[in-house]
Amino acid sequence: MIDKTLEKLGLKDEEIKIFLYLLENGEQTAGNLAKKAGLPRPSLYGFLKNLQKNGIVIESQKNGIKTFLTCKEEQIKNILDEKIKELEKGKNEIHNLFFELQKGNIITSPRLQFFEGKDGVSHVLKDILLYSNIETKTYWPIKAMLEILGEDFFRKLNKERIKRNIYNRAIWPQSQKVDIKKHPYLGVGENFLREIRLAPKEVEFSMGYWIYENKVVFVSSKKECFGFIIESKEFAEMLSSQFDSIWKQSKIISIPDKYTKKFLDDIK
Repeated sequence: MIDKTLEKLGLKDEEIKIFLYLLENGEQTAGNLAKKAGLPRPSLYGFLKNLQKNGIVIESQKNGIKTFLTCKEEQIKNILDEKIKELEKGKNEIHNLFFELQKGNIITSPRLQFFEGKDGVSHVLKDILLYSNIETKTYWPIKAMLEILGEDFFRKLNKERIKRNIYNRAIWPQSQKVDIKKHPYLGVGENFLREIRLAPKEVEFSMGYWIYENKVVFVSSKKECFGFIIESKEFAEMLSSQFDSIWKQSKIISIPDKYTKKFLDDIK
């Protein structure tokens, strides 16, 4: 157990061995330590220097001979507390960095990520689940998407989407409408955090996109089977305007709760 703790301090195996020997046997000369640890003196001094730098071993003198011993328990506890504080600070800094990235305040590259095959398309869509408490828009040929990834994928995706409080407005082509009795995870309403509308008859599409934050995910048909993510605020805003225009012309889908209740109950 203590070995693992010392590893987290960044100590090497030899340094851990030296520290534990000093802890169990008390103050030692370099010569004695070299014998017990089976290390040449030059290497030993390098390891001891690092242990001193970490603040857990100190150098002393006994009868005019240089010796080494571990620090007192309280000092070591204080050092561990400082390490924990540093790790917490680092954790918070990473959290803040990702928050800024998600909000689009920091520009990163690549701006476009491309993926092929079923696994690639799955990976593209799971990027949405890195977010929470957001509103999204999908221009979605649902039958085609089900053909690529299957019912189980979309069942799990929608469970996670709801848990993460990701609201969705979706437009389907009329030819892509599915039977909700067979696909209860595609329900609508407040509990589903989703609205679905059917596009005008003349609006047909086989490739879909999902707009979220400053990103747009594109997914092709099963025939070509690829997906990509474009990260661009201007591009996302342009497609969002196009979506809103078609949304106004599209017909609302109403779905009775009795067909979707069981799916929602399973999430709770």
